[in-house]
Amino acid sequence: MLIEFKVSNYRSIKDEQVLSLVASNYDNSLLENLTYPKLAGLSKVKLLKGAAIYGPNASGKSNVLSALSFMSYFIKDSATQIAPNDPTGVEPFCLDSELVTKPSHFEIMIVIENIRYIYGFELDKKRVYKEYLVAFPKGSAQYWFKRIYDSSKDDYNWEHSASFFKLDTELRKKTRSNSLFLSTGAQFNNAQLMVIYNWFKEGLRFVNLEAGFGISPSFTATLIEEKKPEFSAILSLLKSADFGIMDADVKEKELAAEEIKANYPPSIIRDMEAKGKLTGLKTLEISFKHSGTSGYNAHIDFDEESAGTQRFFSLVGPWFDILEHGYTVLIDELETSLHPLLIMELLKLLFNSKLNTKGAQVIFATHNPILLDTDIIRRDQVWFTEKDDVGATHLYPLTDYKPRKTESLMRGYLAGRYGAIPFIPEGLKIK
Repeated sequence: MLIEFKVSNYRSIKDEQVLSLVASNYDNSLLENLTYPKLAGLSKVKLLKGAAIYGPNASGKSNVLSALSFMSYFIKDSATQIAPNDPTGVEPFCLDSELVTKPSHFEIMIVIENIRYIYGFELDKKRVYKEYLVAFPKGSAQYWFKRIYDSSKDDYNWEHSASFFKLDTELRKKTRSNSLFLSTGAQFNNAQLMVIYNWFKEGLRFVNLEAGFGISPSFTATLIEEKKPEFSAILSLLKSADFGIMDADVKEKELAAEEIKANYPPSIIRDMEAKGKLTGLKTLEISFKHSGTSGYNAHIDFDEESAGTQRFFSLVGPWFDILEHGYTVLIDELETSLHPLLIMELLKLLFNSKLNTKGAQVIFATHNPILLDTDIIRRDQVWFTEKDDVGATHLYPLTDYKPRKTESLMRGYLAGRYGAIPFIPEGLKIK
């Protein structure tokens, strides 16, 4: 589970910005939206099962999510996918001549099997300058390792707590300047480092629903085709979502040669032809049963359904998977092609303590203000982004404004009471 994420000098983010999923002790509403991790030394801490980030276009909502996405990518791939002397791929704040050459900083506080960890690193486009890992298995800090670049000797100084962490000399030598010790250690099966690495590899997920980014229906279709336990719940949601759907049918179909040529990259086709046959590829055909007039039932193919139906079907299967495995998931543009009431139904599943038993969390960027005036999300689950005069993103919680309990949050947000709305002087004009 995610407790807190910090980032500075990344894309539109200049100064350090903090996203916290620690619940407010002064809010006793919607207790099902909370999870209780039972942390040593922090026994009273409650975490949120989700958070919504609001803000105008280009305010940096996506960059907050992108920062955590980059952190995850660099942890998973820096030791294996980045060649020696290759750039790290980090993108510093580009509107400040000094910061362009300064390191970007990423830090995360997470919970894995009821143990709290803090892990972070600093890097520029050429090298890692700092990397550190702290564990709190018994409440007090155990400094497992720290790695700091010393420019005077063009090498790293290493620190560690020998009582808690074995700093392998060979792993140190194998860690390149443009990669992470955490990434390198995981490649050589260091048991302690693998715990953190696997959370980023398996426990943290990213979904982009922004226009132009498709989400495949195949995962949901497979759950139905294999009659997985989630099938009945998925069908129930489809029926209740007012799509007019009575049933869903999924069949496996082997593609003909003409279909393979029309739908697959030339490289795959060449490989298959080299083996002497252009067959063997299969797909899942999805159709929905709709009730017509006079008892007539029609079956409509997936591709002929509305964009909203397709998007909801594609998302609902992975959503149940999130709940089953307790993933922490970041979603950009959650409302794309989805009605607010459907989003509310998905959030109800997330916040349902009987369904979400493993601490699943969803952090999503959205423009939809309707959620603000519902009994779905708590006030400490609402965050905003806006840019200042120099183009830097600021991330801040709704709770900074201490809105009254009877206050309409949607009306206040649209009126600009909390900031984070586009400024349009005298309206948009066409000359």
